[in-house]
Amino acid sequence: MDELIAAKRPKDYGTAVTLLLDLRAPAAREGEIFEFTEQMASLRARHARKPSLIDRLDRARLD
Repeated sequence: MDELIAAKRPKDYGTAVTLLLDLRAPAAREGEIFEFTEQMASLRARHARKPSLIDRLDRARLD
């Protein structure tokens, strides 16, 4: 995931968001949504200076 984000290309950001959405469903289903949310907070903090990525995460409601 970090490799896609580190590339700083909008297409890769889109791929990363799609993968994160795919990971959120099983986390919720298996009762691990709290852990997923913590990982999302960490990812957002590490990449806070990438407004395009943060905007995509916000639009996908990945918080």
